[in-house]
Amino acid sequence: MTAIKAQMQKGMKWTGISTVIITVIQIVQFAYLGKQMSLAEFGLVGMMTTIIIFAQILLDFGIGSAIIQKENISKTMFSTLFWLNMMIGMVLFLLLYVGSPIIAGFFQQDELVELIRIMAFMFLIAPIGQQFQYMMQKELQFQVLGMIETAVTLISFISLVILFCFVSPIYAYVISQLVFYGGKGILYFVVYQHKWRPTFVFKLSECKDILSFGFYQLLSRLVNRIGANIDLILIGRFMGAEALGIYHLAYQIVTIPVLKINPIVTRVAFPVFAKNQHSNSVLNEGFLHMTKILSFISFPLLVGLIAVADEFILFVFGEKWTAAVPILQIMAIVGILRVLMNPNGSIILAKGKANIAFYWDAVVLLLYGGSLLIAVTTNQLEIVAWTYVIVSILNFIFGRWLLAWLIQLEWSRYLKTIVVPFVLSVVIAIFAYVIKEMMAAVIPNPAYWPLIISVSSSACLYMLLLSILYPAHLTKFAKRRIRGRSI
Repeated sequence: MTAIKAQMQKGMKWTGISTVIITVIQIVQFAYLGKQMSLAEFGLVGMMTTIIIFAQILLDFGIGSAIIQKENISKTMFSTLFWLNMMIGMVLFLLLYVGSPIIAGFFQQDELVELIRIMAFMFLIAPIGQQFQYMMQKELQFQVLGMIETAVTLISFISLVILFCFVSPIYAYVISQLVFYGGKGILYFVVYQHKWRPTFVFKLSECKDILSFGFYQLLSRLVNRIGANIDLILIGRFMGAEALGIYHLAYQIVTIPVLKINPIVTRVAFPVFAKNQHSNSVLNEGFLHMTKILSFISFPLLVGLIAVADEFILFVFGEKWTAAVPILQIMAIVGILRVLMNPNGSIILAKGKANIAFYWDAVVLLLYGGSLLIAVTTNQLEIVAWTYVIVSILNFIFGRWLLAWLIQLEWSRYLKTIVVPFVLSVVIAIFAYVIKEMMAAVIPNPAYWPLIISVSSSACLYMLLLSILYPAHLTKFAKRRIRGRSI
């Protein structure tokens, strides 16, 4: 195994364990919210989620990526960046608190005013530990990061369940998010402060290179997130909270792989790639290895979801969400493309090309924004979803061209990397659909039996096909398990 693969897999081990636990908790929470909330309330969740995403990007200010990418950073610079983060958090708190009526007016939802003001308090707490999170990530301390994030996710979920007994579902959700982000900030500080604490020094002149890199990264992430959330913004503004609730449910499901599985790899890949930024051959190898891992994990989940979407929605969320089924099936294609596009950022930033990322994302934003603005005027969610698919395909193709220019990535090698997991996923999806339809005819009610049988049988088929195609990997894995038990 090459050095870059070994570094990635070591970090992925701990990131993967924590991510699996966190994902299970959040999926349970997601299903719980879907059952407890109305379609309109779930639309408010989508609006709040969008606001939180943009505020967090502003809070980060591109500093996190700059700290990880830069090889040498002095203690004075660390302290300066810490206090800068704290000041940005205070400014965000004031802007959100005072500007909440304007944001609520844009979405035409008066209830957002109070919700945004409650949420604003997280930006007084979260910055306390943000710098420490970056430093642990730079030092590849993924075991510690995973433990903190798992603990806070569990505490947040427990607080959500308790709050449901005393306040309305939407208020319970917002307060639980305050617990989540505030809790992470406090724990990052508590765990790392024995190694480093900020001093009362503030010298921006020493941070010019970091702030220059960070500024482009900030702009890039802003336009990237606007592009990624422009559909939610436009649907919420022009089609209303109920339509957004249906779309947001489908969107959240299909982005689980890119938001929960991809970071297992990309979070580790960025610092590893940054350490090898001068070798295109090493970056090529690492990128293809990362893509292969993500494809084998995410493709069967998303392609299989298309086959069982109707039974899945009915069982997990209930009959009131059946309108989300066709949207979910269409958006699963977007999910696949996002899984493949998401790792691009690790390469671009590792090469120190934050300016290119910004210009690229700006063009993509214009493409997405213009197309989706036309689509929402039809007032049909399916047209909006298909528009998103078409534009995502164009973005994916252009993204491969960018990587070919940056690290000389070859199309033939790239396609060879993803073709096997894609074909296997289509095979098991067809198998799952056939089994589901047969079981539904025999056991029409309750709905969960066709779902459970089709999913479990197709999962077994997938593992069987993998063992046939890659017997050496299966043998190696078995030997590791046996060795681990003997030790």
